[in-house]
Amino acid sequence: MISWMQKHKKYLVVTVWISTIAFVGAGFVGWGAYKYGGASHDSIAKVGDIEVTNKDLQNSYTKIFNYFNQMYGGTLTKEKAKELRLENIALEQLFNQTLYLNYAKELGLDVSEREVLQEIANIPSFWVNGVFSESKYEAILRSMQMTNYDFKKNIKKSLIIDKLFKALKLPVTNLELETIFATQFMQDRLKIKLFDDKNITISISENMIKDFWQKNKDKYKSQRKYEVDIVKVDAKDINVSEEELRNFYKEKKFMFKNLKGKILPYEQEKDRVKYTLQMKRAKKEILKKYIKLKNKEIKPQEHLILSKFNPKIPMQQIVNAKIGDFIRSIKTVDGYVSVKLVNIIEPKVLPFEKAKEYAKSELLKKLKKDKLIQLAKMELNKNDGEDIGFVSRSDVDKIKKLNSLEAKQFLNYIFSQQDKKGFYLLNNKVIVYNIIEQKIIDKKLFEAKKEDIKKITASLKDRYLKNSLLKELSKKYKIVKYYKTKG
Repeated sequence: MISWMQKHKKYLVVTVWISTIAFVGAGFVGWGAYKYGGASHDSIAKVGDIEVTNKDLQNSYTKIFNYFNQMYGGTLTKEKAKELRLENIALEQLFNQTLYLNYAKELGLDVSEREVLQEIANIPSFWVNGVFSESKYEAILRSMQMTNYDFKKNIKKSLIIDKLFKALKLPVTNLELETIFATQFMQDRLKIKLFDDKNITISISENMIKDFWQKNKDKYKSQRKYEVDIVKVDAKDINVSEEELRNFYKEKKFMFKNLKGKILPYEQEKDRVKYTLQMKRAKKEILKKYIKLKNKEIKPQEHLILSKFNPKIPMQQIVNAKIGDFIRSIKTVDGYVSVKLVNIIEPKVLPFEKAKEYAKSELLKKLKKDKLIQLAKMELNKNDGEDIGFVSRSDVDKIKKLNSLEAKQFLNYIFSQQDKKGFYLLNNKVIVYNIIEQKIIDKKLFEAKKEDIKKITASLKDRYLKNSLLKELSKKYKIVKYYKTKG
């Protein structure tokens, strides 16, 4: 999620803040930035001639938070929001919005009170039986912790910027359509020949393996190990009576359902009821043992050396701990454990005998790959491949000898190259290709796809224009920051 956000951040910054209407009624989310040194009591920055207030920032953050909360299915916490650095996105979107407002002001663009009121009246969130309701409008603004004045002010900003974008919108030219179409639907007529390493025989001596290991031995290391003291509570050791089981089932029967949501009878679920109750009590018992272990009132039950991929004890908390840390409770299949991390044993280079099979396997792959490349180079000037006809980037089904993922990778490679002949190396295969003919525009296909391509082209052009304009406006209008954030 974080990497996706970083990749698409500029696009999000443009889209989220102009969607004031989309988040009506979503609720206010405080952040806690505070200002210093501003020209006015609530000012956190100045962009060009326009003051940016702490209230603007809170509104910006609320919209960003609610946007991503929707993406997270309503489960986004403030801690996760901090990890995603939503406060930075909120600031960036606010400054970008204000850059556009400065430019709109310079161009003389404005919005009337009537246009603002009409926009508010058109928001379905404020309707009752299809008609704007003033009481509902006021109730929603209260839930958003926003005054009528501030809401109208935000709507006005959105309308002004929308006006700016419409004024700057450029028509899509036919040349642009053909260019975008060509990137997606350009066709090459190919001759291809495929080789794999199944029939390649490689003889490897002990000395070859040892020499390869010597050159690459830093790759062959032992796993990091974690030396721990533990106390544990096994759920099966906790006695529960029949009466306790029945009472627990009666209280928690909603937990014992089938896939259709139907509550299952006690007799059928008795084993699961027993295990659930035992695990619940085991959790309480392990907390008592944890306190005693930490206070040195009891000795560890076991001293273990564990790797990260231990099948019996989940390792995430241990991996994140420091030497000397106590971990209160870790749930296992059998019950709960409490852990003290005694030591971390760092990875060490494996001796040749232990690394031999790994090195042998890697060397074999390398030598087979070298053979495939050598074979491909020898085949390049032969013109005897299979003619598979014309293909575009999307014609993965026409490359019969490759699976869909391999075919997609191959075609993307082909259409990113300048040379008519070449080869493409896959994991254990090489495909030699020869482009014998090229078709830039298929007129029939172009007409069929024209409307879709027009939408794509307009969207790309619009996004490029907005991002380019932002760069220029950031040079034109000075941003002075007065704020800092709570760490």
